[in-house]
Amino acid sequence: MPPFDFAATTSLVTGASSGLGAEFARQLAARGSNLVLVARSAGRLASLADELRARHRVTATVLPADLSLADEVSRVAAAAAATQIDVLVNNAGFGTFGTFAGLDAGREHDEVMVNAVAVVDLAHAVLPGMLARRRGGIITVASSIAFQPSPRQAVYGATKAFALAFSEALWAETRGSGVRILALCPGPVATGFIASLGDQAAASSSIYRRTASPPDIVKAGLRAFDRDAMTVIPGLRTRFMAQGHRFVPRTVMVRMTGKMLTPGPGAHHDRQQTGNHTSHT
Repeated sequence: MPPFDFAATTSLVTGASSGLGAEFARQLAARGSNLVLVARSAGRLASLADELRARHRVTATVLPADLSLADEVSRVAAAAAATQIDVLVNNAGFGTFGTFAGLDAGREHDEVMVNAVAVVDLAHAVLPGMLARRRGGIITVASSIAFQPSPRQAVYGATKAFALAFSEALWAETRGSGVRILALCPGPVATGFIASLGDQAAASSSIYRRTASPPDIVKAGLRAFDRDAMTVIPGLRTRFMAQGHRFVPRTVMVRMTGKMLTPGPGAHHDRQQTGNHTSHT
């Protein structure tokens, strides 16, 4: 299959105000795509839109929304369904860190809304039109954490497992339709994600000590989208870690993952509820 031609298309990117979302917007604009940018921060979205218009001569529409709220998700979905969205990048997401029983229930609920419910609702808003036109695609940013249960990130890992399974099922359902569906599963990325976890000790765990650069992850995702891949896990180390569940019992795998997510000796636990909904691994 030839690379996807983004010229004169429109791409909707969620979580576009920073991190992977902003980088997706930049690389899609460089390929000639017009943009609909969704995130909570209207100011940062406006600055990014101005940058993309000036640098790439594309149209950039700003749609501020908080995807943890059902009404806001419905509003964005309605706007997406009412226009021609050629490519949807389901990027918005955030994580929490700590044992489940000790975490704030409201924030865990918001995490499911942003990482899973919004992903489904926005896909449902745009996929029928793509199928009718026999062209388009959806990129869902899942995570390498999707491949195994993750103690201290129980809800985050579960939402990413959901996103991965959902995306791969859509890939199978759309074969031969002209629509591309990709699950992008990076490891930790140098965005605001770690700072937004609500516990600074997370950064000392072995999982989060190494981070990839957003431009490299987005580039790998768009290359995979060009070849109509189902799933891509950028980076040899990340691929190896993500596939570890194939070789050991799940009881062993979950304990290994728990150790890798354990903060290092002397780590300082500082629980700050930052509420950042646009950063991601």
